[in-house]
Amino acid sequence: MSGAFLAAAPDAALDAVALTAQVTLLLLLTLALAWSGRRGASRTLHLLWTATFALVLALPALGLLGPSWEVPLLPARGGEPAPASIPGSVEAAGRIPALEIDRTREALVLAERARLAARVGGAGSASANAATGRSAVRIAWIVWMMGCGLSLVSLAIAALRLRKLVRTARPVCDPEWVDQAEALRSQLGLRGEIRLLVSGAVTTPMTGGLRRPVILLPAAAVKWSPERRAVVLTHELIHVRRRDVLRQLMRRIVLALYWFHPLGWLAARRAEVASEKACDEEVLALGARPSDYARLLLRLASAHGRRPNVLALPLVKTSQLETRIVAILKRRRPRPSVTRTAVTLTIVSSAGVSVAAAHPVPFDEAPVPPQEARLARGDAVSAAVQPERPGPMSMPARPEARESLDRLARQEIQCPWAGSDSIRTMRVSGGLRVTGWNHGDRTIERSVAGMYLCMRAHGSVVMSDDGAEVRAVGADGWLVLESREDRTQRLVITEGPGGIEYEWSVDDVRRTFDAEARQWHDLMLRIMNGYQEVMEIRGEESTLRGRISAHRGHVSSLRGRISAHRGQVSSLRGRISAHRGHVSSLRGRISAHRGHFSSLRGQISAYRGRISSLNAAKRLTARAETRAALEDELRELESRIRQTEAEVAAYDLDGKAQEVEQQIAAYDAEDKAREVEQQIEDYDVSGKVAAIEAEIEAYDLEGKGREIERLIEEVDADRRIEEIEGSLEDEIAALRRLVGSTG
Repeated sequence: MSGAFLAAAPDAALDAVALTAQVTLLLLLTLALAWSGRRGASRTLHLLWTATFALVLALPALGLLGPSWEVPLLPARGGEPAPASIPGSVEAAGRIPALEIDRTREALVLAERARLAARVGGAGSASANAATGRSAVRIAWIVWMMGCGLSLVSLAIAALRLRKLVRTARPVCDPEWVDQAEALRSQLGLRGEIRLLVSGAVTTPMTGGLRRPVILLPAAAVKWSPERRAVVLTHELIHVRRRDVLRQLMRRIVLALYWFHPLGWLAARRAEVASEKACDEEVLALGARPSDYARLLLRLASAHGRRPNVLALPLVKTSQLETRIVAILKRRRPRPSVTRTAVTLTIVSSAGVSVAAAHPVPFDEAPVPPQEARLARGDAVSAAVQPERPGPMSMPARPEARESLDRLARQEIQCPWAGSDSIRTMRVSGGLRVTGWNHGDRTIERSVAGMYLCMRAHGSVVMSDDGAEVRAVGADGWLVLESREDRTQRLVITEGPGGIEYEWSVDDVRRTFDAEARQWHDLMLRIMNGYQEVMEIRGEESTLRGRISAHRGHVSSLRGRISAHRGQVSSLRGRISAHRGHVSSLRGRISAHRGHFSSLRGQISAYRGRISSLNAAKRLTARAETRAALEDELRELESRIRQTEAEVAAYDLDGKAQEVEQQIAAYDAEDKAREVEQQIEDYDVSGKVAAIEAEIEAYDLEGKGREIERLIEEVDADRRIEEIEGSLEDEIAALRRLVGSTG
């Protein structure tokens, strides 16, 4: 990016460039950490990538809430060049003859004029560059917004497709699937409902859902063996336990925001592989055989058709299959190290906070260390005041004269020319600070009657009580008054060896501080002091209104406490519903067993009905071939009846129902409900709410508001400001005439 582009780019564009640079640094560090830990446990890499994507999303907030320092990483904005140092030495200033002080001051003024001329001379090319830069910034924003919008639309479509898929799928009713899923859920320590659904639209198992997790199975899953069911369910339930769907959503949001960043896509792919490998490691740690697990993945991949673009985690992706199988079949798999994981997460978290605190700025905006700035300006002074041919009679300058020259060369005395009506704090030594007239920088700006007026004080400046006169200026202080219309009038007030000094200039040409300049000085101070008083009155009124907001905020916080207490009771009642819901799910298992048992008996009845119809057909036919075919089918049906009756006998419906009833009795939901009810009663939400309501009533918000409104009326800001502005009309008119006549 060129300096001209940065010069024309608005602050938002610079912030976007800075944020992209921060994201790049963070992703580069994480890629380096992932490469160094590639032989370690995938669980560590999975946590590393999760922390990285969370930090990428949190970088703007961290930059606003945390500390910050400026780092010169971006090209210079362009425009006015940085002042070049002039050869010389600070010590040379000690050889300034007393007679050359005036010449030195003129040299400083000429140097300032040359700097301004260079700025004006480059205005034509700068304006062209600025127009080009603004167009480039606008196009870049449009392109980014289009890419971001398309990515977010694709993400929303994927979520809607998953929702449609869930709605059209049917629940798994096979008790063996349900029992096995329930056992694995308990083993993994999962709570809450996890739905098992079957859909013909999916070809591989997948997990989705943020609030209500769901496991989608292909239609062929009903014929799977118990071993395959166990592996698939374990894999998907581990995804649910680790909330990998949320992590996937976080990655896709980052890709939507930084769609143009190649490191973002690379990081997302690495994070996805690490997630699946970490899940594989946990499945193997729970007892799955690596060879069987790898064979299962290969079979699922061979049956893997076109996967719908949904917001879910499929069990198999062809692009990851080889990497996962190689990791699964390793004889020695790395074990997770708590120490290594903690060190890795500490490094990336510290790096994220540091990157967020580092604010990249153009080179020409970087703060200069005070010592370097002092030496550079000292060199310029010594070069400006060094005689061309110093003679043998040259005498050292007076110490106070040299100190005055040092001070003038060290300070950049100017107004910001913001063109707004405000009292602003200035950027001082790389930071913002609010100061008064007697310490630091303070600026008053005002646009009035076609003129731009400014007054800025630096360091210690002591004003008279009425603000119409400068009484004293500290050694490091100055006050500048400026007015701009067709011409620019500037008065710099400093402390010299003989007292207060006035440096008066018109259009950067130094003039004698005569009676006309003194009149301009008096009018400017009276006008700016009046506007200072206006801003103070507005500030007093705003402070009082802020007190009203503070009182209302306190009452709102009390009402929030009431909501919190009621929410606690609602949470307890939700626990009661959860206990009873668990019992209902257990009773639903009994119903499922009975339904399966009834379906088996229904199959037997259907077979017997078919036998009756075949016997009837057999009696009616005389052809030997037909009778032989009917007899074969009858024998097949008799065999199926025997098999189904054996399955009914072995099913042990009463035993299964009794086992579930024992679980219900052991769970003792009613006792748990009574315990929670007692907690609700002990919590005494009514008493707590009544106490807070009494506190709100005693606080008397309305009374406090009326009292502050009375104080606001006593301030009478509008009337006082109107009087002040009316009293300034004559001074403004006089200043307007004086500014127009100044030549």
